[in-house]
Amino acid sequence: MAVARLAREDEPMLRGVARYIADLELPPGTLHAAFVRSTEPHARILDVDVSEAAEAADVEAVVTATELWLEPHSYYPVTTAGGRMARPLLARGRTRFVGEPLAVVLATRPEAAHDAAELVAVDSESLPSVVDPAVALGESAPLLFPDHGTNLVAELADDRADPLEGAAVVGRVRSESPRVTSAPIEPCGILACPTGSGLDVWCTGQGVHRQHDTLVTVLGLEPSAVRVRHPAVGGGFGGRGDVLPESLVVAALALRLGRPIRWIQSRAEQFASMPWGRGQVHDFAVGLDDDGYIVGIDASMTCDSGAYPHMAAVLANASRRQCTGMYRVPRFRYRFESAVTNTPPVGAYRGAGQPEVNLALERAVDAAARLGGFDPLDVRRRNLLRADELPYETGTGITVDSGDPIGALDAAAAAVAHAGWPAEAGRRRRNGEEKLLGIGYGCYSQTAGSGDGADYASIGLSADGSVLVSCASAAHGQGHDSLWSALVAARLGVSVERIIVIDADTAVAPFGQTTGGSRSSFVLGSQVAAAADELFERARLVAADLLEAHPDDIVSNEDGWAVVGVPARLVSWEEVGTVSDDLSVEVDTRLGGPTHPYGTHASVVELDTATGGIRLLAHVAVDDCGVALEEASVEGQQHGGAVSGIATALWEAGSWNGDGVPLTATLADYLLPTTAELPMIGTLRPAIPTGRNELGVRGIGENGAIAAHASVLNAAVDAVAHLGVTNLQIPLAPEQIWRALV
Repeated sequence: MAVARLAREDEPMLRGVARYIADLELPPGTLHAAFVRSTEPHARILDVDVSEAAEAADVEAVVTATELWLEPHSYYPVTTAGGRMARPLLARGRTRFVGEPLAVVLATRPEAAHDAAELVAVDSESLPSVVDPAVALGESAPLLFPDHGTNLVAELADDRADPLEGAAVVGRVRSESPRVTSAPIEPCGILACPTGSGLDVWCTGQGVHRQHDTLVTVLGLEPSAVRVRHPAVGGGFGGRGDVLPESLVVAALALRLGRPIRWIQSRAEQFASMPWGRGQVHDFAVGLDDDGYIVGIDASMTCDSGAYPHMAAVLANASRRQCTGMYRVPRFRYRFESAVTNTPPVGAYRGAGQPEVNLALERAVDAAARLGGFDPLDVRRRNLLRADELPYETGTGITVDSGDPIGALDAAAAAVAHAGWPAEAGRRRRNGEEKLLGIGYGCYSQTAGSGDGADYASIGLSADGSVLVSCASAAHGQGHDSLWSALVAARLGVSVERIIVIDADTAVAPFGQTTGGSRSSFVLGSQVAAAADELFERARLVAADLLEAHPDDIVSNEDGWAVVGVPARLVSWEEVGTVSDDLSVEVDTRLGGPTHPYGTHASVVELDTATGGIRLLAHVAVDDCGVALEEASVEGQQHGGAVSGIATALWEAGSWNGDGVPLTATLADYLLPTTAELPMIGTLRPAIPTGRNELGVRGIGENGAIAAHASVLNAAVDAVAHLGVTNLQIPLAPEQIWRALV
């Protein structure tokens, strides 16, 4: 099959030559879409007058829910109460959050479409709003879905006996994980081109097959009639895991009108309507005995689903599974409730349910240790699983197979001690200085690669000596091109220059998964490696026949195949590729189970007691991702994950006022860090292989996001605990710290 290759990672974004959706050459007759959005958090729609917009220059059509024939969509049917909470792709009857799309304008110029969208007049009747999920569950709360009769999306009861019985001391915390946005480098977009009975789609996303399957389902098309491709995608972080309603509307109208349509999301639209992450509040308790050993954990959680149930209730189960971390916990109890509110829907964000519960767990461990007069480090050492206890059943549905959690903690503590931070913190405290130091730790465990099936990989040797690697999962910043090239080159013995990696195209792979959940390196990586091994054996048989030697005596190198000890007798890769037509291998079965990355992050903060100002001085990330397939890539993921967690602790948080009006609608009020606000991040990797896959890889993409916010928050509390401050919330705004101190 001839496949047009669109360079992505081989033309790096940092050089400004990567091609995004907005950079693609447009087919003749392309229309541009602009969405009309609700300015009210909750309202009954009385009328949407499009007459003036329809008459505007260069406008071809204005479409409302009345003209759009598509049924409301349930992204995760288990959360939508039998479809009663399904999401209309354009608002019908009522709007439920600011930013919800009401209509779409199609014009021959993007400027004309946006100008005409301003002319659409919406007549509506305001309804009471609710933005706090706990309030939404009250008897007097306004209902977002009156036909459903409740704002409750899902709940998990746990009627087990009190797990804290017999505890000598109980550390209790309320841990709030506010909403955060994935804020990708470029917002979302789609170019949908009709092809007679189907569609050819370029779009942003984290996996072409999930996008493909959703389009097929929503539009009622045959799978073979839809092709989906990703060009360069500037990050995903979970927020791009599902197709946005706007993209489904654009695809449907391209099919209906027989015209290509492009939509490019603005940054303001990204804040208004792209799924947000987090949105959980935990009441978490850890009980210790007289010797500092954990007796039990008791937790209850309320999570915000946003206006339409998306992933929040699903992610609540991920939180439950991870509620014991890497600790030895004899008893636990975990309950949760999820409710709809008049805010944008909640989806996945880096770690997806695991950072929220780990923050609560690590804060409660610290709180229990301090209340009992123990050193928080000692309590962690006593209760973390020992290497000789693994594999270990946590009781939450997880079996931790291998590793050394205590070793990771000790490595982080040693790095902090070696730099002299404990001594400096003690000196400032003794001298009563205004600027105090705090040291905090965040241990963590993650479940990576669960809940999905096999990916798809194929490798073929061509007559020109090139090796074509075709994959299902697509990278959006993870470096798959270089990773798979290096993996295949090592297995075959060829140079990486011979290898061509093709992915992000449903015409290349018949099925596949998303890139997310820290899964690609060992799920798809294991399949790529298996395909390379099989291709090696097939090619060796061909070379042995050509060289008239036994296959066991044949070795490969960058130039071709030779007989052991006789390097002059060489058969080139081109010759082998020309002789046989059986040099293409497909691997479509999953070869490894879920893995459990773990580790410890340590943070050192400076806190100004006069102003509440806080500054991160040092951060160490000890992440055991098993075998590193590519050291530079792993270190980059360590940095990225740590910065994600650090930013969540110090700056990032979405907020809405009591009526549901967004207060963080641009990058001017939603704070993202730059290198100026961050120290150099130290990284260590124990690299203990897992037996869950042949490569020994655990996963790395989300580790720091699960650990770093906990270590920063614990460091902040450590700085002022002797002043009576026992708990703070993220993000650590100076005003919050100052008020806690006065």
